[in-house]
Amino acid sequence: MTRTRGRPRYDQEDAAAAEAFRSIGSKVHLDRDEAAPLWVQLRNQVEEAINTGVLAANSRIPSEQALCDFFGVSRPVVRAAIGSLSSEGRIIKMPRKGMFVAAARDHVDFMTANLGVFDDLTAKGHKVSTRTMEIYRCPPNEKESSVFGIPASGSVVRISRIYMTDGAPITMTRISLPGHKVPGLEDVLGENQSVFGTIRELFGLTVKRADRWLRAALPTKEEAEQMGVAVNTPLIAIESVAYDAEGAALEYYEAFYNSSVARIHMAVEQPSSTVNGLDRT
Repeated sequence: MTRTRGRPRYDQEDAAAAEAFRSIGSKVHLDRDEAAPLWVQLRNQVEEAINTGVLAANSRIPSEQALCDFFGVSRPVVRAAIGSLSSEGRIIKMPRKGMFVAAARDHVDFMTANLGVFDDLTAKGHKVSTRTMEIYRCPPNEKESSVFGIPASGSVVRISRIYMTDGAPITMTRISLPGHKVPGLEDVLGENQSVFGTIRELFGLTVKRADRWLRAALPTKEEAEQMGVAVNTPLIAIESVAYDAEGAALEYYEAFYNSSVARIHMAVEQPSSTVNGLDRT
């Protein structure tokens, strides 16, 4: 039957992925006598298809009802299996777009490096792009005055950006810089340019170290839409203060980070415990 209204059929939108699911459906064997619940069996077999490349990264996944038809199971079984894979970052649910097989996650070293997200991902070979929502100069608020040590009569440059890697939003960041150190930055910072790279080139400013604090948080409806996630999707909220070579605060930001796009990598090294030639570990 040909549909003339509404959303197109799944197999019309992504024939290759639909054929892959049909192939999986014909091979899936769910044993109701096994100790493992049906949804766990289904989840494991779909994950195996992702791991082996049968279901390609970024390929679209059919609706829950279509999956019920493919695998011959009830909607609660499908919902539990897909929900588990989604919570582990193997499947991505995008509001008003559908469900997709997640690409293999890379990691970001910006938690312990002096580079920002833009520079770190670019160095790893990713295509990084930005969507700047705001960039302007204004008087500092109380937090900015405290961080930068500037009076209310001073100024800061505020930048609100969405950073994307390979087309997927990874962070929504609200950046503040002390205005007297970056004269005219708001007029010259272009899209898809690194903030750190730009202030280094124009003003000779470099970051020596940074303090960062992390917590789990839920985005608002507007923030979720900008990040391309469901409202109830937990994100990592980051607060950061970066310092220049003289130890003065150079950047303050608050950000939402989507770890399903790229994990955060932290390297921890045990300091030497050798005293007077003796290993005291």
